[in-house]
Amino acid sequence: MPQNLFDKKKTIDKDSLAMRKRAEDLFRAQPISIQDIKLADIPDLLQELQIHQFELTLQNEELQTARLQLEESWARYVYLYDHAPVGYFTFDDKGRILEVNHTGSEQLGLNTEDLLNKPFSFCLSQDDSDVFYLHLKKVFSTQSRQTCTLTPFENQDRQFHVQLDSIPSIDCTKEHLCCQTSVTDITERKRLEETLQASETLFRSLFEEAREGILIVDVETGQISDINPFLMEMLGYSREDISDKKIWEIGILQNIKAWKNTISELQSKGSVHYINIPLTTRSGRHIVVEFTSSVFTVNEQQVMQCRIRNTSSPPLDSDSSSYAHDGTERRMWERRDDLRKNVEQIAEERIRHRQTEEALVKATAEIKTLQERLVSENIYFQPKTTTKHTFTNIIGQSKRLKQVLYRVEQVAPIDTTVLILGETGTGKALIAAAIHSLSSRRNRPMIAVNCAALPPSLIESELFGREKGAFTGADTRQTGRFETADGSTLCLDEIGELAPELQAKLLHVVQHGEFERLGSSKTINVDVRLLAMTNRNLEEAIHDGSFRQDLYYRLNIFPITVPPLRQRKDDIPLLVQAFVEKFAKKMGKQITSIPKETMKRLQDYPWPGNIRELESIIQRAVILSPGAVLLLEDRPDFSPFAETASGKTMKEIEYNQILKVLTETQWRIEGTGGAAMLLDIHPSTLRARMQKLGISRPEQIESD
Repeated sequence: MPQNLFDKKKTIDKDSLAMRKRAEDLFRAQPISIQDIKLADIPDLLQELQIHQFELTLQNEELQTARLQLEESWARYVYLYDHAPVGYFTFDDKGRILEVNHTGSEQLGLNTEDLLNKPFSFCLSQDDSDVFYLHLKKVFSTQSRQTCTLTPFENQDRQFHVQLDSIPSIDCTKEHLCCQTSVTDITERKRLEETLQASETLFRSLFEEAREGILIVDVETGQISDINPFLMEMLGYSREDISDKKIWEIGILQNIKAWKNTISELQSKGSVHYINIPLTTRSGRHIVVEFTSSVFTVNEQQVMQCRIRNTSSPPLDSDSSSYAHDGTERRMWERRDDLRKNVEQIAEERIRHRQTEEALVKATAEIKTLQERLVSENIYFQPKTTTKHTFTNIIGQSKRLKQVLYRVEQVAPIDTTVLILGETGTGKALIAAAIHSLSSRRNRPMIAVNCAALPPSLIESELFGREKGAFTGADTRQTGRFETADGSTLCLDEIGELAPELQAKLLHVVQHGEFERLGSSKTINVDVRLLAMTNRNLEEAIHDGSFRQDLYYRLNIFPITVPPLRQRKDDIPLLVQAFVEKFAKKMGKQITSIPKETMKRLQDYPWPGNIRELESIIQRAVILSPGAVLLLEDRPDFSPFAETASGKTMKEIEYNQILKVLTETQWRIEGTGGAAMLLDIHPSTLRARMQKLGISRPEQIESD
């Protein structure tokens, strides 16, 4: 804080004495010769000196007064600066605090001395810290005012929202850049914004769920701005049909003249109420409606809210001039009848509510008893939980799975190619089925082909079809899967295993939607939506030359990666419960409890075979469980990936497991007892994994 005025006066007096001494020194350095002064001029000279002395005294007093006033103004400025309602900071280009007012130090809960030369980022989260330094960079690079919003802590116990407004300081130099920043608390504004958003959401929900038609129309143009679902259903229009239409173009108010008359009445009365208005729906059905409207101003634009209720009974040939009078008595009795029915419904609802409360109290007591019994037995029971998603056969509610299902919902209505990636056994086929079931092609069956299940000589005719006599043994004409899937969805599983010579033909179909059957030159055009699935790394396949880069770009328009089970452990209890119920029902068993240790063991296991492996283990456990409690097979090798705890990567674990199984089967991949069967994966998939991991057959076994 500045010194008081008494101290300032002392400082001014000291400055005056110093100035007097300096003047005397200058006089001694340049003395005036006495011989140059005439005796007769001395009285006039003395008088002039005295007058000049008075002038200097008056000027000095004025300067002292001005200086005191300046010091008072400076003191007021310092007080206002320190106690301003916003924090004022001076930052250097490193984000360090060079100056801060009292309000700013209170915002951060520290003394001013403790904040100087301290980085402002100490009170920010990592994300906000990045935003702050980017903000400073923009200020110094553009040399202009910049604004950002942050969330620092306050008094070390709660957070608040602030807005930073920064400008480059005029005192900045190339060696020492700095900026002046005001920090405004906008917590209340944020709260009001959130409240407003919540209110808008509430009003939108009421608008969508209203059991009467509501229409929002621009008063100036008659353009329909919004319409609720109830009115769309009443009129038989979809939202796309309504968009860009005028109110009289959908049968309401009949024509533009009726619209202009309604607007005139609105401007004079403030509201309009018509009854028994005839209206024709899109399907040609004739109904009678009650029409009420009023005008509101939204963002300086006048809009009309229309409430439309289907009264459906007065004769449709009644004269329009009697709309406001016909049926008044009937409407009165109808409303009385509606009121009586509502009262009866409320009474019935109260009785049901009381019965429900009693049932809930009873059920709560029973649940508490069951919980106490389960705790005493140390048993974990997972009740059947219905997934929050409307996806058939897809079980889970983890964050990773929700992200996948959200992407499915985004792409399903759009006829674009989707590439579904993921490890073996993660449920890629279920994701493909979900995309098809949510698409506009869901009324036709999805066609699926496993590209690894057939040799290259047969997969071409399987995909594109063949003419009779196209090759030896082709004694009949065959329709290909692309032709069968015309107008529907074609799912190509194990696309990474497709032979290179077929990839070019597939690329042509994907690009142009046309192909020729084997043995035919006739071009067939199809409308097929393509879903491709693989557990291979196609980018690595492109690098080693086994997969075409241009085909990859055509397939990779909208990739969806299905997470492995080890990344969605929260879904394991739901999956276990579903599999237990499935297999217990098949085997005629009643398994209702799963011990905590069993569930923990299942969640700690890394599941290299993903959901397919989990399903197999649960099926085996149900077979071995003699009673109502699920028992896992108690073997020391149940978790062959126990090395995970020692810090090995999943790639190392997979390498060791495949190598172990190959050694046990003497490097036999296919057939009964082969490594592919033991690992529960396709032989071609196993070969691809071996190639990726660098696993090759030892020379000694090859020579044998």
